[in-house]
Amino acid sequence: MKIKLLVSTLAAAALSACGGGSDSQSSAPATPTTKIAGTAAVGAALANATVQAKCASGSGSATTAADGTFTIDIPNAKRPCVLSVSTPDGTTLHSVVEAGSGTTATANITPLTELITASIAGKSTEEFFASFDEQAQAKLTTDGVSTALDNVKLILTGTIDLGGIDPLKDTLVAAHGNTPGNALDQKLDTLGETLKASQTSIADLSSAVASNTGSASGVQTILQPASATCAAFRSGKVQKVDLTGNTAQRFTVDAVKLTRTNDSTSAVEQFQANDSQACRFGNDNARMLVSKSGIALERRAGASSLVIPDQTIPLSELAGDWNALAFERDDNSPYYGTGLVKFRMDSTGKFTSGADCSLSSCDQWPAAELPSAATNADGGFNIADPSGTARAFAFKGVDGQLAIVIVHGAGFMLATRPKAFALPAVGSVSSYWDATLNASGMTNIEDGSHTVTAVDMAANTYTRQNAAGRIDTWQNGVPSVGLRYRAPATSINEAVSMNLANSGISVAVSINPSNVFYNISVGRP
Repeated sequence: MKIKLLVSTLAAAALSACGGGSDSQSSAPATPTTKIAGTAAVGAALANATVQAKCASGSGSATTAADGTFTIDIPNAKRPCVLSVSTPDGTTLHSVVEAGSGTTATANITPLTELITASIAGKSTEEFFASFDEQAQAKLTTDGVSTALDNVKLILTGTIDLGGIDPLKDTLVAAHGNTPGNALDQKLDTLGETLKASQTSIADLSSAVASNTGSASGVQTILQPASATCAAFRSGKVQKVDLTGNTAQRFTVDAVKLTRTNDSTSAVEQFQANDSQACRFGNDNARMLVSKSGIALERRAGASSLVIPDQTIPLSELAGDWNALAFERDDNSPYYGTGLVKFRMDSTGKFTSGADCSLSSCDQWPAAELPSAATNADGGFNIADPSGTARAFAFKGVDGQLAIVIVHGAGFMLATRPKAFALPAVGSVSSYWDATLNASGMTNIEDGSHTVTAVDMAANTYTRQNAAGRIDTWQNGVPSVGLRYRAPATSINEAVSMNLANSGISVAVSINPSNVFYNISVGRP
């Protein structure tokens, strides 16, 4: 009886422990874990590096192995995700996992995935990773990632062939120890060599990819081999546009050898770097001055030309409003005068409006005189109206901003989008070369610098002092957005100025007809 009672007691205890009968409860289900695996590399494996992942819900980190591989386990994660890793030189690279319901994902992290992430983000990849809010997450669809990959493939055309390759998900074997890298790793080596030859950092390239939409020329320009003495002077096709001679010639530049070959005549020119000033080539009488964008001002025998990297920009990207500062002759006059022009183009190249403006008003062009632009097979565009045809060349910078140079028999104009200026900081210093064209079209070049001494936020003005002690004040947004105005004063000429997009070049024209000038200022590195 005691034994039977003991057995009964143990059985009851066991039932109690299980919850007993119909009141029993099942154990809680295991938390699903998302595994993100990949390889971090820059050609060579990134060993012992910390990889971080942020998802729409959940985050995690892992340390890479000697071969750069990693696996991050994130409990109860919700995709999409963004990843980051830092390289030994302090550069941060990023990658992404698109939205989806799977619990396994591949995400390599390399300079190529950094460019894909930049294309998706449309802004700083570090900011994209840091915030990773709903707006950022919404971009990480399958289509969004695919479009970004296609964009990067287009940008790298002629540099790296990514046909049939997915840098995000394809197997990546990074070089480590005695183990060579696979085909994808070799693409990273090629990108690294390209960046070194062009003196472009992956951070700068990422920023350019994020800022550019549409045509890829603005980014492709900075991937060409650069001069040892001037990172902005790069190899490739250029258009030399004579501002007062109404001519345009195409050349092929070898920036490493400092040569330029005329595509029509095959004549070769050799440039000499200046010993004391970077990005200056030639002597005082014949010199070329290269801006940060690669656009250069060249003077030969007193006349000026702009040397513009040859880019293929579709007409559709020129649609919208433009400000232009002109330097033109009336009828058969041998002397040039200055002008302020505003025009609007549609996506087919048709000018839908145009006007000659003063400080206070604009005279609209008659509809019958509005020109149209068409692509020129030799580069750039033709702009035709009833009076004749002009040549035009568009240039896109690494920030995606556009500028246009237009030359014709009676002169030239430089145009840019009407974009508001930011006031400079007090104490900021700018060094530049000033090329000033007089009424006869001859050019004088001087070295200059100035320091901003005061800023008035309410009046939207800034005051500066140049190296010779001259003080002048400019008012942003006058006479309209994208322009700035300087009132006349003792030894100060009344003028209107604008930046030629973000090219490193600004231009200014005099308002006083008794002292005509057109100033092209090239920022010095």
